[in-house]
Amino acid sequence: MNAIYTSSSVEEKGGRTGIFRSATPIFFSIGILLILSVVGCDIRFGKKKSDEESETAAPVTLTTVERGDISSFLRLNGYLEADREVEVFARTIGRVVKLTVEEGDRVTAGQLLARIDDSEQKLALERARAAVQRETSACDRAEELFGGKMLSEDEYEQVRLAVQDAELNLQQAELSLEYTRITAPFTGTIAERMIDLGDQVDLSRPLFEIVDVNILHIHGWVAETDLPYLKVGQEAAVVTRTQPEDPAVARIVRISPVVDPTYGKVKVTFEISGSGNEIRPGQFVELQLTINTHRDVMLIPKKALIYEVGVPVVFQARDSLALRRPIELGLESGDVVELCSGLTPGDSIIIEGQATLRDSSRIRVIEK
Repeated sequence: MNAIYTSSSVEEKGGRTGIFRSATPIFFSIGILLILSVVGCDIRFGKKKSDEESETAAPVTLTTVERGDISSFLRLNGYLEADREVEVFARTIGRVVKLTVEEGDRVTAGQLLARIDDSEQKLALERARAAVQRETSACDRAEELFGGKMLSEDEYEQVRLAVQDAELNLQQAELSLEYTRITAPFTGTIAERMIDLGDQVDLSRPLFEIVDVNILHIHGWVAETDLPYLKVGQEAAVVTRTQPEDPAVARIVRISPVVDPTYGKVKVTFEISGSGNEIRPGQFVELQLTINTHRDVMLIPKKALIYEVGVPVVFQARDSLALRRPIELGLESGDVVELCSGLTPGDSIIIEGQATLRDSSRIRVIEK
């Protein structure tokens, strides 16, 4: 029994030894594959890491710090007003029988604009003339009688007064006839015509609006703190929506001595010549008044600025890095700002792509 048991034992051990011997090449091959796969992963991961480092370089656009002149402007808005702008009314009632002008026409002082039916006025004028002739003849006869002592002084005086009254009635009739002629009170332009041929007009209805566009005014309200920069005669550019690239020129003609207590502002009146300019009364315009100029200073675009807790910051580009630079600013004009400190002329700064940068971030420059 023991011999059989021992023999079995030996066979089991021998069997296991054979299994291990046949499995050894398989394990070896698997080990080689594992080693190669790990090495391959390292190689692939190494390439990916290099690519990621390249991709983390933020794309940016650069410009340089330059020198130049910069001015600050005081900007005011307002409406153009004509120096003279009136509505023309009739001075008698009647029907319009003649119109001689249209809107936009240039007229001179005294020019006929319209005429009202004057039939009654002409008849009244003829009656007044006849009355003057009648009273004058009566006065002549009374004078002869008075000279012959055949007429009392009181009676003669009554006749003379009748002549004066008739002459006054004649003047009134002439004036009433003249009132049927609607004329321009001054040289200007017909801004609006409110009547048509055949209309019945009265004394309360305006007939025309006339403006003098040779001189226009703009009223602006200036902060009290800006008054030291203003003086009578100072020029300002007048920018309109229709001609933003071709501004006209206005001049300060009046500065109010009174400060509005509510808003702390002062009324300033500008004058502009309307002749030769494509501007009109009622037009909304912007005044640009130069109040300060700095010459030969460092200038940078406003779009390069980032504000951190109210502090202006720019990023300087150096050796593929974005270096954070706190700066001090001066005057501003349009899309340019004066740089007082923090950089030097010729330094490269980032104007696009800096919103997500940190100090010493890697960058790559994109040419535009």
